[in-house]
Amino acid sequence: MRFAWAAGDGDGREPVALAALVPRVLFVALLVLHVLPIWLVRWFPTQDGPLHVENVLGLLQRAGSPLLQHWYLPNLGAQPNWLTQAIFGALLPLVTPRIAEKLVLTGYTVLFPLAFRAVTPRGTRGWWAALLAFPFVHSFPFHMGFWNFTYGAALALLAAGYFLRTRGRLGAGRWAVLAVLSVLLYLAHLVALGAAALIMGVGLAWRGALSLRRAGEDRARRALVLRGYLRRGLGLLAAVGPGVALTLVWIGAHREHVSARIPFLELLAKLGVGYSLVSIDRRELYLSALLVLAMFVAFVHLFLARAGRAPRRHAHDAWLAVALAFALLYFAVPDVVAAGAHVSDRFAWFAMVSAAAWIGSATAPAASLRRVTVAFTVLAVAALGVRLQKQRELSELIEEYVSAAAAIAPGSLVLPLAISPNGPRDDDGFLLGYRVKPFLHAAGWIVAARGGIDLGNSQANTDQCPLRFHPDRNPFRNIAGSLGRMEGMPPCVDLRAAAERAPGGYVLLWGATREDLATPCGGALEAELGAAYEPVFLSGPRGLLEVWRPLAPGATRPAPAALASP
Repeated sequence: MRFAWAAGDGDGREPVALAALVPRVLFVALLVLHVLPIWLVRWFPTQDGPLHVENVLGLLQRAGSPLLQHWYLPNLGAQPNWLTQAIFGALLPLVTPRIAEKLVLTGYTVLFPLAFRAVTPRGTRGWWAALLAFPFVHSFPFHMGFWNFTYGAALALLAAGYFLRTRGRLGAGRWAVLAVLSVLLYLAHLVALGAAALIMGVGLAWRGALSLRRAGEDRARRALVLRGYLRRGLGLLAAVGPGVALTLVWIGAHREHVSARIPFLELLAKLGVGYSLVSIDRRELYLSALLVLAMFVAFVHLFLARAGRAPRRHAHDAWLAVALAFALLYFAVPDVVAAGAHVSDRFAWFAMVSAAAWIGSATAPAASLRRVTVAFTVLAVAALGVRLQKQRELSELIEEYVSAAAAIAPGSLVLPLAISPNGPRDDDGFLLGYRVKPFLHAAGWIVAARGGIDLGNSQANTDQCPLRFHPDRNPFRNIAGSLGRMEGMPPCVDLRAAAERAPGGYVLLWGATREDLATPCGGALEAELGAAYEPVFLSGPRGLLEVWRPLAPGATRPAPAALASP
């Protein structure tokens, strides 16, 4: 696929010589290396993945379950975040939920590099440039379990490549394909749809400005250029306009869901070290900082390489304008908008991907591009190694968590309280999951296996996922009071209210430490459990998960139990 902004290095159907095979083989090898970690561990650690699993299962099973009908309402509407839920649901008749999740993660892992390839130059040069995609594949959004955003990001690049390789000339067939891609983008994620519209709009405007410049003072030619690009712009607007309009309506309806802005200096520091790429291991910080340094060196080299050459502006420089636009949005937009969180990380990620696309599309000597792609490849492989070690550790702990399913009766209510949602601290004193909280929603796997209701199902506390809690039975309101209290460290919940609102429900306590239980919320939790609940399960081998159930009426209170891990 040809990328319209970049000059190619020959005919797109060039003979594939031995030297030309090198980047193609590297591309396939890197694809395989990035897929392998998903299948090398039993439980791939993400934060929101278990929520997607239990909510799709709940939606599919609700019609035949009075319990699900009592607690949940189906959220059937034109909201975003449907795409990967539909993909996951289609896989469930064929494989288990655990395997279906792995297939969803694998699909994105393959799709994104191919989508990045769609916006790089044609021929061998484009295959070298496509290697720049791999440091961004398994970054923060992926390990957070942002299924819809990651698929949307890949679709955004596919749509941009499809539109811009034609320089915006859309016949009826091409327009229909772009319109379908726009609908899929809306169903995936609003930020991804906005990113696709931004890339295509800026790219078309940039190319139009260059055409006007080349037209000089010739009024007839300038008028012809203006009419031509106006038609292309209207075609683009017609294709993406409905999705953008729905997005604006959605944001307007949720404009009250806005958090305080992250301080400017903190945003600047995070952008400077590529923080949006860092996920489950602190050592990723060093690799992401090296990647930012490599990008800076590449920028300086590419600008120096074309200094004094004409023309000073190229069509592929639109990627710089796009990267700058994402960077401005990163600083301007709050971190939570329209009930969507981590907006800053998403814009920073798109800014870095756009900068990488400019590097790959630049008209620098082929040797320069190869040196940059080798640096990116080395960093991507190093990050895979760092993360695989941590993924193995976290997978073993998730196995310990899920082992509690045997102690929970089928179709039960469970209230998971993650005292240490990132996992225990490692040997250096850092949280095992670093930025990601793999144990915050791990109870979703237990609910998927045993049925029942997860009272900590935060997706059901919104109106943008397949299920939502019945307003009168929402535990985030009735038991905790807010999302922040339910998912605090430690959580602040009222177990007496839980016993009234969700009678018979189990409490799953993960990672309690003496320090956490010494806090006001932790102390209240310890007292209420000791007074009205009895322990029925302690996970092995580390004893990180405790399962408690309410005392039977008239039962003798147990002796005070030590909740904290040693």
